[in-house]
Amino acid sequence: MHFIINYISKSRRILLYSGACIFLSLILTLIARSFPGFSQWYGEAVFPVFVNTVGRIFALLPFSAFELMICATFLGLLLFVVWTIYVLLKRTSSIKNYLGITFRRGICILASLLLIFTLTASINYSKPPISAGSDTSVREYSLGELLGLSLLLVDEIIELSDSVAFDEQGLLQLEEVDLGTTAAEAMRSLKERYPALSGYYPAPKPIIFSNVMSYLGLTGIFSPFTLEANYNRDVASFLIPYTICHEFAHLKGFMKEDEAGFLAYLACKNSESAEFRYSGTLNALLYTLNQLYRNADSNLYNAVYSSIPETVRAELAYSRNYWKDHSGVVTSIAKTANDKYLMINAQTEGTKSYGRMVDLLLKEYDHRILVEYGDRISEVLLDNMNPPTLDL
Repeated sequence: MHFIINYISKSRRILLYSGACIFLSLILTLIARSFPGFSQWYGEAVFPVFVNTVGRIFALLPFSAFELMICATFLGLLLFVVWTIYVLLKRTSSIKNYLGITFRRGICILASLLLIFTLTASINYSKPPISAGSDTSVREYSLGELLGLSLLLVDEIIELSDSVAFDEQGLLQLEEVDLGTTAAEAMRSLKERYPALSGYYPAPKPIIFSNVMSYLGLTGIFSPFTLEANYNRDVASFLIPYTICHEFAHLKGFMKEDEAGFLAYLACKNSESAEFRYSGTLNALLYTLNQLYRNADSNLYNAVYSSIPETVRAELAYSRNYWKDHSGVVTSIAKTANDKYLMINAQTEGTKSYGRMVDLLLKEYDHRILVEYGDRISEVLLDNMNPPTLDL
C-alpha cells in the first residue's frame, strides 16, 4: 500500500493529465451521442480547424505520416519487449522503477491518443444522418426498385466503359490522372449541396506497405491522428479514385461508412474525369449487385451481371481474384476488429453499414428508377424469376 501511495504521489501530474484526457473524451462522446445538434455544430465550426492546421502540417510530408507512426509503434513495441526481458534478467533491482515509468508513459500516450481520436473522429460519428438531401428518412425499398437501380447503373457503366482506357491487364488506366487534385475538385463540386465538402484537401497518400494493407482487407484508411487520406495502391485501379473520395469524405467529418460511400459516388459522378466517373459508378454498381445477390433469385442476379460489358467483368474478376489471394486468418481478424470498431462508434450494423449506401442510392434515384426503368424491371422479372412476387 505504501508503494502505491508513493507512486501516485510521484506520478500525480501525469495521472491527473491522463485522467483529464479520458474524462473529457468520455464526456464529449456522451454529449455528442445524446445531442446530435452538438455534433453537427462541432463538425461545422470546430472540426475544420484541425483539417486546416494539423492536416496542412502533415500534408507537407511526401509520405504517409500515419503509416510511419504504425511502423514506429511496432518497432517500439518490439524494442520494449526486448528491453523488458533484459531488465528482468540483468537488472532485477530496478524492475519496480522501470515498470512504474513504463506505466506512466503508456497511460499518458494512450489517454492523449484517445482525446485526439475523440476530437477528430468520435464526435463526428454522432452527426445527424445526411440521407440523400434534407430529409433524413429512408423508406423500405422493394426488390423491384433494387433491380431498377442495378439496371440504371449497368447502363451508365456501359456508356462510361467506352470513354476510358484499359491497360494490358484489362484494368482502368490512371497514369494520366492527377488523383489528388481531381478528387479534391470532385468533392468540392458538391459544396452547394453539402457545404462541409468545400475548402482544403491535403494530397492523398499511397501506402508503401499496401500489400500488408490488402491482407487486412482495406482499400483505404483515414487517419484521425494526422488528418491524412491514405489509399491502397496495389488494388485494382478502378477502386482507387472512389476510395480516395471516400477517405476525403471522412476527412470532412462524414464518418459513417454509408454516407462516405454515397458522397464518394456523387463526387466521382460529378467529376470532369471520365476515370473518376467510371470508378464511382462501378463501385456503386458493386454495392448494388451485392444487395441484389443477397435478396434476389440467382437467375435474376445472373441476368443483370451478364449485361455488364465483358471488359468490365474482366476487371471485376481480376479484383475478385486479387482479394482471394490476399485473404486468410489475418483478414478475418481485421474484418472482425473493424466490425467491432464501427459498432463501438455508434454504427450498430458494423461493417454491414457499408452496404447501407445502397439505401441512399435508391433514395437518390427512386423517381427515375420507376419512371425510366419500370417496364424493363417488369420484363427482367418475368424472364428470370419464377414466380415474380414483387410489389412494384
